[in-house]
Amino acid sequence: MTATENALRFPDCVPALVDTDRGITLRAHGESDLDGVVEQCNDAATQRWTTVPIRPGGYTLTDARDFALRFVPQAWEAGRTQLWAIEAPVGSGRRFCGSIDLRLGADNEAEVGFGLHPAARGRSIMSTALRMVRDHAFDSVGVQVLRWRAQVGNWGSRRVAAAAGFRFDGTVRGLLVHRGERLDGWLATMTAADPRAPLPWLETPVLRTGALTLRPFADSDVRRIVEATIDVRTRHWLVALPEPYGSAEARGYIDSTRELGAQYRGLAWCIADPSDDQCLGAITLEGLGGYSRRVEIGYWTHPAVRGRGVMTAAVRAVTRYAEDNEVADSILIRCAAGNAASRHVAESAGYTFIGVQPRCEPLGDGSLSDLVLYTRP
Repeated sequence: MTATENALRFPDCVPALVDTDRGITLRAHGESDLDGVVEQCNDAATQRWTTVPIRPGGYTLTDARDFALRFVPQAWEAGRTQLWAIEAPVGSGRRFCGSIDLRLGADNEAEVGFGLHPAARGRSIMSTALRMVRDHAFDSVGVQVLRWRAQVGNWGSRRVAAAAGFRFDGTVRGLLVHRGERLDGWLATMTAADPRAPLPWLETPVLRTGALTLRPFADSDVRRIVEATIDVRTRHWLVALPEPYGSAEARGYIDSTRELGAQYRGLAWCIADPSDDQCLGAITLEGLGGYSRRVEIGYWTHPAVRGRGVMTAAVRAVTRYAEDNEVADSILIRCAAGNAASRHVAESAGYTFIGVQPRCEPLGDGSLSDLVLYTRP
């Protein structure tokens, strides 16, 4: 904030930030925003990921007034935190869509925070708002280092940060305190010298083939993942599985599939029955973004549907997707020499045997198996 802005009282001290192409304005909070603030702060996702007050009777108009008409003006006039209301077109009109703030620290460092009204989600409104605040921080305030933090698992917030060019630094244990509990957090950073382009992020597309739907994994798949991964046959061939394997491990697996896309390394699909959306297995396409333009398909099947051609159909669908989109110059499938079912899938899906790596694949009984390799002709 400049000295002139700091001398002004709220709302005159709030610089309006405008994206004319998207019709998005960041402005001072006002009386007209109060109902929207109440709606946002009573939203389950907002309460899950942010520190808005949770009260027995819910977040009230009094709470909203205290935030928007007392806390926000005091923060601006104190000169340490800048907060804007986000206004954007939604439906047939314009409305309050959330809030975003810039928390100024020492040594030209700052942190961003934001929350979006549920009616405005999925429209790239917050990504645009964050880019506007980012540019204001670097170009007008003189910030040199800008940081973003969130609880581990807040994929929506992480996606927004990546779209604004924040480089993901990693997971920090005990980074955040949320409602009295210390939690692991994600950290991402952007400097004034960094390019301001969005970082690539792979979104798993929905593929439909015959009687199958291939879709991103969801939290509702946990039970079926556990069923598949405690199966004796599965554990014989996939020896890297944790022991014991329960719901927490299944949720960790789902997060790992999302991490593939976030780091632009691959795509993961849940193979689902379109009649009830039940998980029938998993298939991955890994190695995307590498210098060699070589990718690998991996898969596992729920024991209830083995021998029904489910995985062969899924491999064909993913292969077709990879070839149609020219994601690589070669596609590889590897499996243990003794895994007759996996080898049958590769061959039935049109892959050709190309060689053997001797005794390099560990098995569940502690022995080492030859590894056979298949590729597209």
